[in-house]
Amino acid sequence: MFLSNRPFVALALVIFTLSAPLNAANAQTAVSVDVTPDQLRIMAANSIVNGNPTQGYEMAQALLARDPNDVEALIIRARAARDLGKLTEALSTARKAWFGAQNASERFGASMVMAQTLSTNGAKTRAQLWLRRAAQNAPSEEFKQVAVRDFRYVQRTNPWSTELSFSASPSSNINNGSTRTTTRLFDLPFEFQLSGTARALSGVQYNAGIATRYRLSESERAQNDLLLRLDHRTYTMSSEAKTLAPNAKGSDFAFSSAALSYIRRGFTGAGSDLPYQIEITGGRTWYAQQPFMQYARASVTQNYIFRAGSFVFAGLAREKQQSLSARQDADNWGLSAGLRLGLTNKDQLTLSANAKKSNSIDAALDYEQLTLGARYAFARPIAGVSIDMGLSISRKNHETSRFTRSGRQDKTISADVTGVFNQIEYFGFSPSLTLSASQTDSNIGLYESRQFGVRVGIQSSF
Repeated sequence: MFLSNRPFVALALVIFTLSAPLNAANAQTAVSVDVTPDQLRIMAANSIVNGNPTQGYEMAQALLARDPNDVEALIIRARAARDLGKLTEALSTARKAWFGAQNASERFGASMVMAQTLSTNGAKTRAQLWLRRAAQNAPSEEFKQVAVRDFRYVQRTNPWSTELSFSASPSSNINNGSTRTTTRLFDLPFEFQLSGTARALSGVQYNAGIATRYRLSESERAQNDLLLRLDHRTYTMSSEAKTLAPNAKGSDFAFSSAALSYIRRGFTGAGSDLPYQIEITGGRTWYAQQPFMQYARASVTQNYIFRAGSFVFAGLAREKQQSLSARQDADNWGLSAGLRLGLTNKDQLTLSANAKKSNSIDAALDYEQLTLGARYAFARPIAGVSIDMGLSISRKNHETSRFTRSGRQDKTISADVTGVFNQIEYFGFSPSLTLSASQTDSNIGLYESRQFGVRVGIQSSF
């Protein structure tokens, strides 16, 4: 590949994948004719592209002797130094190029070379941050896809992976309270007035979380990861909610959790059509800033891929919960099964069934539950928005209840739709909007609830 057009000199050095092996050939070519700086830049870039970083480095040095702030020459020298294994020099040169860049092409070239050098040096996470900068400053969609391609390669080879999540969502029921104002209790023939905190309180829910994964080992057949997850959810109450419950505040319903998981993914048998996942998790939760409970959970899921993009799955889970509060201990079993279909139009349909059995001396924690769900994801954006929607129906049965001799039976219907606004993007992140609604009907009015929510968040577009 030979370059002849100067505007693309700084970009040509970064169009190759980060996975390509480095070539530090030392062939020398003597230049016996006078050349202009533009011609020398092209010759230097061609030297590196065609496997002669030593010559490209020397030509870049000549250009920088003429003008120490020549951004294209800095990019060329940084790439040549990286190919020659001079990583410290490559990083400092790329950084100088970034701060001296005057246009999108120069910023793209500088950030790409910085990312390539960091990746070569083992700093994969920092390389991903610079690749997001490159995508943000790409002078065209073609060059943006180069940055996205390299980002995915670095992400795939990085033993560390971290995801941050933030969202805010107005909610009609932040405390999972009852929609009723009165209810019958203890099989008595009259209604009890519900307290303010037992009724549905409206407000705004705020979520923040971090999940960081470290890959312990990887082979062609399996991956072994450690995953740490931290989440916090808190609320502010609306003026109406404050009137209903004047002594309550949003933080009274705050919930936090911390969990550490070991996850193994691999294949059952010799083929690749039977992927499985084993997960062992230990965690702790807090409610209203006070310790709530700790738990240990183990689960296994087996998939069968019967065609590209389509598979069936089945899983088994066991969880033991130990109370750290007035709540009682609980012991849970869970079964799950489902089907994901990749449709001819590339849309995805997922059908699932989940059964849960919870055992506890507390009647509220002793129940059987069955949940049926369906999700549909559109492959093609609609008016620039990627759409994903879901519907679930759940039945929960408590044989006993402290409020009635006939036990407790709940039926819950939930629906949600999420839109990701792909056309709005900043450093590879796009805003998302989720609309959700759920309704629980119960033979005990205290547990009847209705909730509507609107959640605004952000998510990575690549």
